[in-house]
Amino acid sequence: MIEESTDKSGYVYILTSPKTDCIKIGGTDFPPLKRIKEINSCDPYKSLGPWSLFDFRQVTDWRNVEYSLHYTFRSKLNTDIANQKELFHLSQHEASEKLNAIDEKFIVYKPKIDRMFQDDLFVTYLKKLFKFTGILNWLDIQGAWTFVLFPSTSGGRYFTLNIGPHEVAFTTLPMKSEKPINMILMDRLILDFKNVEIFVKENKGEIQENPYSTALPRAVSIIFEGTFETVIKFMNLEGVRRALIAYWNESLIQLKESNKLSVYSRFHNWNAIAELHKLDLLRK
Repeated sequence: MIEESTDKSGYVYILTSPKTDCIKIGGTDFPPLKRIKEINSCDPYKSLGPWSLFDFRQVTDWRNVEYSLHYTFRSKLNTDIANQKELFHLSQHEASEKLNAIDEKFIVYKPKIDRMFQDDLFVTYLKKLFKFTGILNWLDIQGAWTFVLFPSTSGGRYFTLNIGPHEVAFTTLPMKSEKPINMILMDRLILDFKNVEIFVKENKGEIQENPYSTALPRAVSIIFEGTFETVIKFMNLEGVRRALIAYWNESLIQLKESNKLSVYSRFHNWNAIAELHKLDLLRK
């Protein structure tokens, strides 16, 4: 049973490593990117690493949530390794089930996540975007890339996704009779596909080269009007997946090497990503 306390919000996480059958269940005040780096460099965990993020939640009281998980799995604690109380002889999926069962009142941004899942086409678009770019393979560096649901941006948006210091995708909320505006950043190889140029013109859009000073040199911004159904059609065009992978993966590799958090990290919706990650795992 989790009890409310005055502790500040933070993160609870499940880590896995190819070197051990145990999992690590822990919590932290800071985004897991920082904590995972510490775990992989400190005894007694570093010899069992490298550890990576399997599941996670941002909660209003991480100490109580962590304690509840540890108490639930106390009979499976690894007692063979000294100076630790966070390694468990437990499958990651069993631990995730308990993480999924956390009382909703402890989940940060829960109303926004519920609002996201009320729109099936919105979720379908996000799943396709995340699948095409492979961004869910980069869970460890969340906070370096950020996903914000319904941000308080002027004019309103469904979401904004940043890689490092600049946006790579967003969709605006529709204003009166106007259609939403969609933006996706990708590699300029997309310019080789005339079908994309035709699609953009048909949907009152434009193609901008080098839209951000902080973007990689080959960045191209694709902007067009349309509902999520329109965006899904765009995602299915020849060349789109290839251009997305080329730009986003190169950007994510550079982020991992720099080991720096984005200035927007405090707005990142960890729990929305956890839900999308869960859907991705169920599909496999």
